[in-house]
Amino acid sequence: MAITPYTGPFGRPELQHLLRRSIFGATTADLAHFEGMSLDQVIDELLTFTNDTLPPVKAYADANSDPNGLDPNVAFGDTWVNTPRNPPDDTDVIQARLESWAAWWAGQLVGQQRNLREKLTLFWQNHMPAQVGVVFHSEAMYQMNQLLRTQCGGNFRQLIHDVTLEPAMLYYLNGYLNVAGAPDENYGRELLELFTLGQGSGYTEEDVQAAARVLTGWTVLEESGGIPILPQPIFFPFNHTPADKTFSAFFNNTVIAGGSGPNAGENELNAMLDMILANEQCSRFMCRELYRFFVHGEIQADTEAEVIEPLAELFRDNVAAPDQIRVVLRALLTSEHFFNDQVRGCMIMNPVDLVVGNLRMLGMPFPDPSLFEALHITRTQVYWLIDYAGQNIADPPNVAGWPAYYLYPSYDNLWLDTATYPSRNNSQLGIIYGTFDTPSNTVLPDNANLVFSVDLVAFTQQLQTPTDPNALIDQLAELFFVNPISQGVKNQLKQNYLLLGQLNDDYWSVAYATYVADPNTTDMTAQLVPDILHWLVGDMQQAAERQLF
Repeated sequence: MAITPYTGPFGRPELQHLLRRSIFGATTADLAHFEGMSLDQVIDELLTFTNDTLPPVKAYADANSDPNGLDPNVAFGDTWVNTPRNPPDDTDVIQARLESWAAWWAGQLVGQQRNLREKLTLFWQNHMPAQVGVVFHSEAMYQMNQLLRTQCGGNFRQLIHDVTLEPAMLYYLNGYLNVAGAPDENYGRELLELFTLGQGSGYTEEDVQAAARVLTGWTVLEESGGIPILPQPIFFPFNHTPADKTFSAFFNNTVIAGGSGPNAGENELNAMLDMILANEQCSRFMCRELYRFFVHGEIQADTEAEVIEPLAELFRDNVAAPDQIRVVLRALLTSEHFFNDQVRGCMIMNPVDLVVGNLRMLGMPFPDPSLFEALHITRTQVYWLIDYAGQNIADPPNVAGWPAYYLYPSYDNLWLDTATYPSRNNSQLGIIYGTFDTPSNTVLPDNANLVFSVDLVAFTQQLQTPTDPNALIDQLAELFFVNPISQGVKNQLKQNYLLLGQLNDDYWSVAYATYVADPNTTDMTAQLVPDILHWLVGDMQQAAERQLF
């Protein structure tokens, strides 16, 4: 049974819904770019991408602003990702590189292309996370992130295989300590419970133990001949359990033949992954994970039957396809169910969508890439702003990821409560009223004392008729709110802010036109235009409706 495709109208509301769930923030430029395209054409573009990101560069220095005083083996402005740390245990260098990587990732979010790459990268970071505070390894965290970004729309089996052997994951879940004499069940347990099948799917404790034995012998190599190298997985046969591994009836009593040679680790891992993916619970679990991230947390019985089961069948039919995840996502995002009114505006935004979406929508400027030190500083501020709003992208709370994607029955409601609302609200107000600044003691003088802030007049200039207060309110409401607000609320916003209590719409129209024509005008009403827009947008951003997407 195939999932029912969407055949209804594909106008601006449908486009906005699709973009809100596919990219972080649907800007006026994004909407204009896709306007007039068919649903298939938009999906084609959203699913067409490669990993063409440029690596982070060294834009950090020591406390005295000396770039050679910290990580001296990397020139200022060059990337550090291909240079092993020497000495490898220099915690100051590790910390500096980790901050560089985290800022770089924040930069990919705010500078994203019009496709699903960054959203999918975050999906996989939630699904198979590695906590930076636990791993504490800069090169490994960057490599892991790049793996997720490169393979995010590809084949699930290949991705889970590569993640299993990724140094960051080997460190995070103790795979590097898993040896025949003392099998460590940490990764084997999470592989079954969180990464492929789901808790309570039917596997047994004995299956976890057998999986751990399959994975014995893998560790991380970080030096060769006494010289530091970039982390890479390595298999030591003498640390591997050579006996056969027997799994439960849940896996049809599969026996994975043991081995003792140099290929034993790879052979047994592949056999185990084939066994796991042959179990239909894997396809169902993965399709539920995608659904909860892109559509809604709660899955009703009819959704399970009409959406999850057809998607799971498609997942299995494409188990060997290099674009398996793209195929499944295409079916989900072009389904009748996805465009149902009940799933539009039904989710509370995660902090990344909230913060990055607003930065993009309101047009927050950032330094030119040639000012790489300033770019690093401002991107770092973006990273911490997202964290302040409630989501540290580099450090999920635990191996299960963020509770909003798995904790029944609350799901995305967990993003918003009396404790989190103030920080979410303040982050939005910070974007509107605040600035991203660079200090005076930068290494490069032309990167110092720079200030970047949202220009709401320039933002409203992108709208169709900003001089008309009614049209302006309508267009802002369409951008900010997924669900319509009443005409009474619109009238109140216009009266309280754009007209400042006046009765004639010309009060705003004339003032706005006067200010745009001459920002240095001496007209006292026109001089208030930037402040009025800050007050208006600030009020709208604090509305409960702004939390939904």
